[in-house]
Amino acid sequence: MKKVLITGGTGYVGSRVAEVLAARGHEVIVVDIVPPEERKIVFSRGIEFRHHDLRIPEEAAKALAGADVVMHLAADMGSLTYMFEHQAEIITNNSRIDAAVYPALVSNKIPWIIYSSSSGVFQHPPQFPYTEKDITEIKPPKSIYFFSKLTGEYFCRAFLQQYGINYTVIRYHNIFGAGEDSKGATPGDIHVIPALLDKVISGQYPLQFLGNDPDKATRPFVYVDDAVTATVEIIERALKDDASVKNDDFNIGNDKYYTILELGKIIWQMYGDGREFAYTVVPTKSDTALRREVDITKIKERLGWSPTTSLEDGLKPTAEWIKSRAKKS
Repeated sequence: MKKVLITGGTGYVGSRVAEVLAARGHEVIVVDIVPPEERKIVFSRGIEFRHHDLRIPEEAAKALAGADVVMHLAADMGSLTYMFEHQAEIITNNSRIDAAVYPALVSNKIPWIIYSSSSGVFQHPPQFPYTEKDITEIKPPKSIYFFSKLTGEYFCRAFLQQYGINYTVIRYHNIFGAGEDSKGATPGDIHVIPALLDKVISGQYPLQFLGNDPDKATRPFVYVDDAVTATVEIIERALKDDASVKNDDFNIGNDKYYTILELGKIIWQMYGDGREFAYTVVPTKSDTALRREVDITKIKERLGWSPTTSLEDGLKPTAEWIKSRAKKS
């Protein structure tokens, strides 16, 4: 039986992908610098955990031993404030991780890597909605984190060219759901959906938005279970050496967009205290895209995947998690 290894596997997406793969009968190895118990994760029996620092080449080589396909999620990232205040660490750590992981593929004779890039590589797209083909026309991302993820895509191409290692690049777009914690973030500083839910449920009034132009900023939200389904489909095709995903890239997103203001109004309608909706805007130093509008025709046609969970349906379990977290604090 072939083995799937997930770097960053105790993270929000990686841990869920590991469980689904294991439930489908695959052998799964999880590698992370953060132990599962630190993230209050108890993996199902049969999922192997390896504790390694993937920035160190010798550890990366050991970590990847025995894998047939690598799902590469490991990266230094965090909340809006973290991403702004730790830019030098982020580009250093992410460069070191990739510079160790890709040679480890070669030394371990691993034929395929699935690389988790970022929707943020399209920080400056040539058009809206943008497609995978537009990656060749983009201006380099201004954000250090987004730039580091774009660099990872170049690692894929370079190691295909020189060593024949196949790749699939995936770009998640605004995943949300229960359990999305961040590095020491205050409630208002985590990703926008849990942040706004936390504010509304805790009774903040008027509702506070971080950043400029919430009436213009757009996001194509994808519920985490839908993103995991797409990811598992790609991994299983890679395990079969399927040409449909070989040396190609896919945007995992939603072709329905909401402005951040629309999102706030929906959350207020579902969980507000009955007062008329009102809001304020607080500027932030974060460096992100104003608009994020993606065309997902390619993944629909090639894999038969599209998101099935509506924003409202995804908000319900996310809100319950926010409420349960508030009770524990």
